[in-house]
Amino acid sequence: MKGFSLSLLKLNTAFEQALNAPVETLGWQKPVAFTPLRTLAHTPLHDSVEFTPSANANVARYLAAATGCLIALENRLNALDAKVGDGDTGSTFAQGARDIAQWLEEDRLPLDDLPQLLLVVGERLATVMGGSSGVLMSIFFTAAGQALRSGKSLPDALLTGLAQMKHYGGADRGDRTLIDALQPALEALQTGDLQAAASAAQQGADATAAWARPGPDAHPMSTKRICTG
Repeated sequence: MKGFSLSLLKLNTAFEQALNAPVETLGWQKPVAFTPLRTLAHTPLHDSVEFTPSANANVARYLAAATGCLIALENRLNALDAKVGDGDTGSTFAQGARDIAQWLEEDRLPLDDLPQLLLVVGERLATVMGGSSGVLMSIFFTAAGQALRSGKSLPDALLTGLAQMKHYGGADRGDRTLIDALQPALEALQTGDLQAAASAAQQGADATAAWARPGPDAHPMSTKRICTG
């Protein structure tokens, strides 16, 4: 079994002389002498997104529709995932959707500040969603929020989030994951047409039915499929 041991002894003069004594053992590293610590001024670091709740009726409507759809599809997605995986995709996404829906109902979200909203959603999903899905969705929304805050348009920011999710998740279009629906939807969203984006997502999801079954060397994420509804 691999590991290491750590011994802690109170330093005294005899120990210090012994530790600094010359030895023939090549692997023995001479102790580093204590020196005064050098400190640098730095802006405060925060372990959570700071924001002020705000209202926006249109954003609230879209967010309610998205979370409601994921919650309604919980059993259907679980059933689909059970055919190729562990049958928990619907529950995982519904758990995240319920949390965001609750924050929406309690007027706790920065609805009138889209960059901050995406960052908050990313933070919440990392907290409440389990498994790799929560991590990947957090990466997606966090990267999108940062890109939107830097001046990118919303469609471009979402594509930036997708690129980061693909980078860290390892899957790409054609691996039979949610990316096969999400990527064409976000690309179609460049025109600003939500209906075109929805149609592209459906076409991307439907296209996976005609693909060959993944082989034994397929990417692990290819066993997870998420439908659009």
